[in-house]
This record gives sequence, structure tokens and C-alpha cells, in this order.
Amino acid sequence: MGAMSIHGLAILLGRLLLAGTFLLAGLPKIQDPATFAASIEAYRIVSGPAALWAALLLPWLEVIIGIGLLTPWLERASSTIIILLLALFIGLHSSAWMRGLDISCGCFGESGTGLDYHWSILRNLALLAVTAFILRSSLRNKTHPHHS
Repeated sequence: MGAMSIHGLAILLGRLLLAGTFLLAGLPKIQDPATFAASIEAYRIVSGPAALWAALLLPWLEVIIGIGLLTPWLERASSTIIILLLALFIGLHSSAWMRGLDISCGCFGESGTGLDYHWSILRNLALLAVTAFILRSSLRNKTHPHHS
């Protein structure tokens, strides 16, 4: 296998990993927005109608950008939104950790308490790195299409 085909395979696997992650994160929350709204409120940043709106909109955004990663003309926009969301999630988890909150992240629709902040932040940093790799490759291919 040549270097370009290994690179292409890495991009494909990264896109599939991210798409699957965001689909698995969004779908359960679409089915139970009330539980997700409670998870959002547990962060003690927004509450009431703002938490409910976030619980109604964020899961659909996650599903759309997950599908968008697998759609060539939406890949860059989806990657950019994912980078912004992951930075937000890392900030929210770090803030909750520093404030000593014992909460569920609500990331994949789960509820309860006991968020493992180390794992959550590391997972999001890893997903952020994969997304940056995909976006960088996509932008490079736009600049130099004959190198793809």
C-alpha cells in the first residue's frame, strides 16, 4: 500500500469513527430530550427554557454533522462545527470538574452521576485531533487537488 492510499484509508476510518460517534451521541438524546435537558441543567450554566432548547437542537445538530462527515460537500463545514462543539464540550467538562460537580455528561443519552472527567476530556481531545486531521486533509486537497 502506498503512502497516499494509507492516508486515504486513515481519512475514511476517521470520518467513519466521528460520524458513528456523533450519530450514537445524537440519536438517544433525540428520543429523550427531557433527560438530556436535565443533564444540561446539571452543569449549572443554563437552565429552564435555554436547557430545553439546547436539548432539542443539539442532538439534531450532532446527527446532521455526523451524516455531513460522510457527505463530501458537507465534510468541511461538519468538521468545523465538530471542532467547535468538541472545544465547547471540553470546556464544559473542565468547568464542571473544577467546580466539583458530580454529574452525567449526557453525552450519549445516559443519565445519573459519576462523570469520569479524565476519560471524557481525553476522549474529546482524541476526537478533536481526528477531526483536525480530517479538516486539514480536506483543506489541503482543496488547495492541491492533484495530490489526493
